[in-house]
Amino acid sequence: MWGEVIIRWTARLAVSCYVARVLCDATDVPGRPMQRQARWWWTVGCGIFLVHVIAAFHFEHHWNHTSAFDYTAKRTAEMTGWNSGVGLYVNEVFLALWVADTAIWWLNPNWPQNRFAYWTVQGIFAFLMFQATAVFGPIFWKPVAAIAIVCLIWLRARRCKSSG
Repeated sequence: MWGEVIIRWTARLAVSCYVARVLCDATDVPGRPMQRQARWWWTVGCGIFLVHVIAAFHFEHHWNHTSAFDYTAKRTAEMTGWNSGVGLYVNEVFLALWVADTAIWWLNPNWPQNRFAYWTVQGIFAFLMFQATAVFGPIFWKPVAAIAIVCLIWLRARRCKSSG
């Protein structure tokens, strides 16, 4: 029972940290830098997602990769009709990307200013977070995801107006 609670809440907290980082990015205007807060949200989210993966492998799959693959295939088939466990590998690459991006950011505080790297990482994260919440998450996440997307677009437009 506790394992399921830990798995569920670490996923929710990791998504929340991702959203907090994106909000910091979206509201960052000249004279009010938010990059430090963004980096901390990013780092905490990365750590929580690592705990999520460890908890899922420990409590749900008992450190059996085949079990995790089969579970992923079953859930994917239920949600999309596509019977494949490849999403497990996507999740593992996602974790590696988050850890690498976090480490690079701490080594180079100007890392987010590399626009190509920034938008590549953010595009991948936005797609995967949407999949994790709106497609595979509980039903109430669908409107939450839609509202979050609208708010982020609004914040980004507001930022563009104030800076230029």
